Amino acid sequence: MTRPTTVTARVARAAALTAALAAALTAALSGALTWRWTIAREDARLRAAALTLVAELGAAPTDALAAHQTDEENREVAPEGIGLSLWRANRCLGGDASLTGPPAPVCESVAHAAGRARRCVVIASGLRVVAVRSLGPTDAATRAGWLASLVAVALTAALALAVSRRVAARSLRPLARLAASVGDVDADAPDASRLPPREGYAEVDVLRDALAGLLTRHGRTLATTRRFAADAAHELRTPLGTMRAELDLLAESLPPDDAAALSRVRETTVALASLCERLLVLASPLDAARLTREAVSPADVVREVIAALPAGRRARVEAALDDDAVVAGDAALLRALVANAVDNALTFAGEGRVAVRVAPEGDAVVVTVRDEGPGIAAGERERVFEAFYRANRTRAAGRPGHGVGLALIAHIARAHGGSARFEDVPRGASLRVELPAWCGDRSGGSL
Repeated sequence: MTRPTTVTARVARAAALTAALAAALTAALSGALTWRWTIAREDARLRAAALTLVAELGAAPTDALAAHQTDEENREVAPEGIGLSLWRANRCLGGDASLTGPPAPVCESVAHAAGRARRCVVIASGLRVVAVRSLGPTDAATRAGWLASLVAVALTAALALAVSRRVAARSLRPLARLAASVGDVDADAPDASRLPPREGYAEVDVLRDALAGLLTRHGRTLATTRRFAADAAHELRTPLGTMRAELDLLAESLPPDDAAALSRVRETTVALASLCERLLVLASPLDAARLTREAVSPADVVREVIAALPAGRRARVEAALDDDAVVAGDAALLRALVANAVDNALTFAGEGRVAVRVAPEGDAVVVTVRDEGPGIAAGERERVFEAFYRANRTRAAGRPGHGVGLALIAHIARAHGGSARFEDVPRGASLRVELPAWCGDRSGGSL
């Protein structure tokens, strides 16, 4: 799995690259200037040696004097690595005849037996003096300087990377605080006041204001949707209850065949009433701080739910319940959670078995409902907890439903400080609901 790149790492790398480029540019510029300065010194030294020979020869030296004086001067400059030759026209008057040069005054780099050399030609009093010095030591010093510069660039980049990571992390702390505060916003009750105050950094404040506006708009839309769902459910619940009662009375006076048809209408009415009750719970912003909390035994809740099932469905449920597992919560809501979980499992299990388990795990109580149905694809295990979402397999199979049951389970679990998710199992589906365990007196009462 590829590790995501952080802004801190990118800023640190950019700073390190910038520092390395600056160091490399500085090293290159310094090296070039040093080389030019070194060559200028070499040329000045060679011209000085040549001019000294010209001055010692005088205005019109004889050939013998020229040869003698050139040899003497060569002995004096030999410790400096300089070689001299004296020429009149194309005739060498003294020194090494292999040291030749152009007929015009110039200083240039030339090939040499030991590598490169610097050559300067001086014209004076009709004489041409050629002064040559090997650049071997200078080239060696230059290579050492370049190597030292490369090492300095590498060290600069490493140091810049280490320092810039800390600086970037420190500079991005306002963004990290904003991200943390956004993560703490309750999805069921988005509130822009949970965001930190403006930091005084233009980029962060712009992002904060944009998020605050988004949360405000989302909160308004959510409130409108909840009001609509709650109002609709309230308006439908009473007439549906009335219809159910009238259907019960009418069924008593009808022949068996007509009563059977009426029974199907009654079942539809009961399903609609159940849907309205679910919508009412989903539309209510269950605030954990205001939720009624009492000591509730999930094992007792499961027994009540199973006992209320029709005989055929009840026979398909297997329960493994730990009576020592107790949670703090609203008994009616927890009963709705378990009832929806068991009903959902029985619906998708076909004629298969459903296993319900209640057990404590650390500081939590876990309620597991497992069925032998077709299961849920891994990519849909989070989306099925969204209201009105139905899995692809469910729609393809033409199973009835509205996509509300699992959303209701997750809603109630979150309100109790818990969570709901599907586990990996070889066959079917396994719903796991975790609820915080109660740490008070087992005798009950409000917490």
